[in-house]
Amino acid sequence: LWQNGRSSLGDMIYKSITDEFFDPDSLLSSTDLSSEHKVLDLKNRIEASIIIWKRKMVQKDSKSSWSTSVRIEKRELFEERAETMLLILKHHFPGLPQSTLDISKIQYNKDVGHAVLESYSRVLESLAAAILNRVDDVIYADSKATKEAIEESNGKVSPSQFDMEKPGSHTLLDFMGWNMDQGDETKNQGDSDEYSNEQENEQVPTKAPPETKRVSYLERLEQWGGLKSPIDRN
Repeated sequence: LWQNGRSSLGDMIYKSITDEFFDPDSLLSSTDLSSEHKVLDLKNRIEASIIIWKRKMVQKDSKSSWSTSVRIEKRELFEERAETMLLILKHHFPGLPQSTLDISKIQYNKDVGHAVLESYSRVLESLAAAILNRVDDVIYADSKATKEAIEESNGKVSPSQFDMEKPGSHTLLDFMGWNMDQGDETKNQGDSDEYSNEQENEQVPTKAPPETKRVSYLERLEQWGGLKSPIDRN
């Protein structure tokens, strides 16, 4: 192992971990993780720095000075941040091979039972990562199917299907022209009806009012029988 955490992690990662504002996601995104070898190397360095800080905290735990307690608290904080980075790295890259620490725990462990447990735990870890990936795929497929079912129940139709089912596409000018033509036809029909009515009125002869015959007063008396000549009386 290295002597301290700085030499194990490197200057850039060590400054990011020991900074007041720590962001593990941005730190990992700024680190070169283009190949599996680089990811495994970063994992080895993080695990080594965690072991170094733990050993120093155990060695100086017996001292009760104020400066020592402050250093121990800082190392505990750095250790927690390094473990957070390690968990995120394992989550993003679940299929990584065993690190140097894992191999050492299995190979150089004097207790056979602990060595078997270490190897068995690594197998379980890889299987758990595979199961998590499958569960994520199932959840994604289920959410997609549920969304499509909701869209179908709401009567949402895709634009392509709507265009296929639409009998014909008309522009606004077509509709406006149709309305204008219809208005012109209606107007022309009204004009023709009015013209035909005028023609009929002209063809029908108008009857002259009957001439009133002027009757004198004597004629009216004769009609009523009230006035007769003496000859007629006899």
